[in-house]
Amino acid sequence: MGITRLIQLNYKKVGFPRLPSTSTSLSLIPTARFLSSTANPLIHCNSPLSKKMTSAPENTAKTLTLDNLSKWAKEFETEDKVGQLAASVFQHGDIDTLLISRKREILDTHVFNTKVDPEGAPVTNQKQSGRCWLFASTNLLRLALMKKFNLKETQLSPSYLFFYDKLEKSNFFLEQIIDTYKEDVDSRLVQWFLTDPISDGGQFTMMTEVVKKYGVVPNSVYPDSHNTLSSRVMNRLITSKLREFAKILRDKLNKGEDVSESKLEMQHEIFRLLCIFLGVPPKPDEEFTWDYYDKDGKFGTVTSTPLNFVKDVIEFDYPDYISLLNDPRNEYNKVVKIDRLGNIAGGDTVEYLNLEIEKLTAAVVDRIKNNKAVFFGTDTPKFMDKTRGVMDIDLWDYELIGYKPREMAKADRVTYHNSLMTHAMLITAVHLDKDGKPVRYRVENSWSDKSGEKGYYVMTQDYFEQYVYQVVVEKKDVPELVPLLKDESPVVLPPYDPMGALANCF
Repeated sequence: MGITRLIQLNYKKVGFPRLPSTSTSLSLIPTARFLSSTANPLIHCNSPLSKKMTSAPENTAKTLTLDNLSKWAKEFETEDKVGQLAASVFQHGDIDTLLISRKREILDTHVFNTKVDPEGAPVTNQKQSGRCWLFASTNLLRLALMKKFNLKETQLSPSYLFFYDKLEKSNFFLEQIIDTYKEDVDSRLVQWFLTDPISDGGQFTMMTEVVKKYGVVPNSVYPDSHNTLSSRVMNRLITSKLREFAKILRDKLNKGEDVSESKLEMQHEIFRLLCIFLGVPPKPDEEFTWDYYDKDGKFGTVTSTPLNFVKDVIEFDYPDYISLLNDPRNEYNKVVKIDRLGNIAGGDTVEYLNLEIEKLTAAVVDRIKNNKAVFFGTDTPKFMDKTRGVMDIDLWDYELIGYKPREMAKADRVTYHNSLMTHAMLITAVHLDKDGKPVRYRVENSWSDKSGEKGYYVMTQDYFEQYVYQVVVEKKDVPELVPLLKDESPVVLPPYDPMGALANCF
């Protein structure tokens, strides 16, 4: 029996999600991580490894004892002077305010010697919605409009993309339910789909998929509604309906019934609900007129359709963009694909090119030097001060109270659920030292001009290395990396892997 078949049989017995079919090479799976994460069900009872595992050292500290608690309390109250001082201060004030390092506060200045021109304006505000990835994307795309029409400020419509993303995610979810109906409903894969089928979050690839099919419009053509600014109730009601639909589809399929008509009715109902919550959006081929004033007060007007607007006016060449990833758990110079993570059925799913962090740094610096902003994904709000607009691991003197924030490597933080990509923003400037090395970056956020330094943040190079996971560039920015995209044995991760996290922080 081949190793692939052996793993599949054992995997099925213990109720884990289905592995790729036998037509998929086992080399697509990061084998070491896969085996370590599922060690028990895959090891035969009489294997040497099984015997080693059963003879683990005895755990002599299974419970907390009152003797230990008394001992630790006495030590704290009589010997731990630093702890007592910290307790006296922090029990009456905010630790993240009182532990700010004055030295780092001075160094983290909002001054940069290499900057894109123009920067986007106005500063945007996603409010109580997880649309950061759509704001970062439209903030990137609007720069082309500002240059082309000499604009002081402009904004594209995240809400237009939001509507069609929700609609397509709903359909994508129903298709995944249909495709996995033979799986146990309590399998990890099916449960993952049921957890949050229409999350506000997304990735750059998901944005390009929606733009490819539906185009883009100016914000004035399809502005925010209450439920784009605060999506919780809408999401709750639509998610509940989708879970109801999932049960109906699975029941019908398990009875051998056709579900085509049922699914069409479900799609119609979701479309109707989105129209109720968000308003009917323009159709991708429907003409609209956009009026504007340029920097000099001169009036201008453009008549277009959403699809033509992104193609002919913005001139966004979406196939040319690639997402670079820094995932130190997996091999570098390899394509990393996230299985079943997407928003449009039959479209592209999320994938990255995994590289050393130094290569991501170089790509960002080169792009800024060429007057291009950079979409990026990071773990936010870790080590972020929203008042000062600073992203700096050393901004807080945690070690003064014996707390060490640097005990885990980046790969270990991801593996042990201590870090993942949660937020998308734009890098619009970098400060280089005398040797040309980056010291800090200017970050355009989408939390209004009341957050940070009038909407902007400074991010240190150290923070970039430890908590940035993704940057998006054009192929022409990194021609030496393009051949790596033809990877015939990519790493394939399940959708619930940390690299499958969707940017949705607000």
